[in-house]
Amino acid sequence: MESLIKKIFSLLIAAALCLGLCSCRGEIEPNPPVSEDVTLPTEITADAATAPDTPSETKFVGELYGSYLTMYFGRTPIEHLNYPKMEVFETYAELDSYYMTTLPNYFYGKLFTLALANFTDDFLAENDLMLLLINEPSSYVNHTAEPIEITDDEVKIKITRHISEGAPRADTQYHLIFTAPKGAFVGIEQKKLSVEVNEVVDPENNSAFDAESFRMYRPEFWNFCYRADPITDSPKVEVDAIDGYSELIYFFDKYRSEYDLDSEFAKYVGTLYSLDICERYIILATIIPTSGEREPATEEVFVNNLEIFLTVDADTPDEGQKPDSCYLLLTAVERSDLTGVNLDWINLSFE
Repeated sequence: MESLIKKIFSLLIAAALCLGLCSCRGEIEPNPPVSEDVTLPTEITADAATAPDTPSETKFVGELYGSYLTMYFGRTPIEHLNYPKMEVFETYAELDSYYMTTLPNYFYGKLFTLALANFTDDFLAENDLMLLLINEPSSYVNHTAEPIEITDDEVKIKITRHISEGAPRADTQYHLIFTAPKGAFVGIEQKKLSVEVNEVVDPENNSAFDAESFRMYRPEFWNFCYRADPITDSPKVEVDAIDGYSELIYFFDKYRSEYDLDSEFAKYVGTLYSLDICERYIILATIIPTSGEREPATEEVFVNNLEIFLTVDADTPDEGQKPDSCYLLLTAVERSDLTGVNLDWINLSFE
């Protein structure tokens, strides 16, 4: 009997253990039923993953069409003009508007004007055009450039400045023309502009002195006029470059016996035309017999091939006609603008 009871007890314990295990298995089931309100995590794909920053696409476009000396003579100081700067054009009308708007501020030479005339609407239908304005240390340079590097944020232009050894130096402004296939320059004016200039000094005269566009420039000038009636019976045109205060005194003493320089001009010698002024300026002095009472005025000054060309607006008497009056016309030019120029060779003409 006792044996039977033990067997029954063992069976009961085994059954209880089986029931307990079955109950625990239900509580830790690895895949429980999912409620519709529960969002399961999705698989992370390569697109959704956080990727490292990738460099922006860089393109190299455009070529240098030409570099043109276009000296600035506006009223805003050079240091406030924020050179370098660029302008992009899609039509000839836009280019023409820029030219006419800026004409009062720049001396646009003939070569630059002819170059702009080539960029017709037909040309701009297939090409982009950009003008780059830069401030350079001399009017005797030429430029070469690498293709323009354009990224999402920046427009980078690398220029090589070629200048001959000993060339005159003074702040000078240039317009560089770049062209590229249509669409290459779209939107670049909104990007940061970076211009890198590498200077190459050539020991011998080269193309920097060979092309008219680099050899001809128009400096800023100021002119003053004084009545100087003739003392002799045969007054004639005189022209000279006054290079320093001692030369001013020499000029005054030389011509005061032929023209009445004492009446209006003498009081300014040593006062307005002082030692300091003569150290800063070269004074181009002309004595001009005129018909009528209209004062002459300097119309234009430019330098070409290291020679000075001076144009004066004056009513000169006809051949054989006695002049009604004479004037001393003084044209002051910054000394730095005439560095290296032959001051003994002044080409004088009248309008």
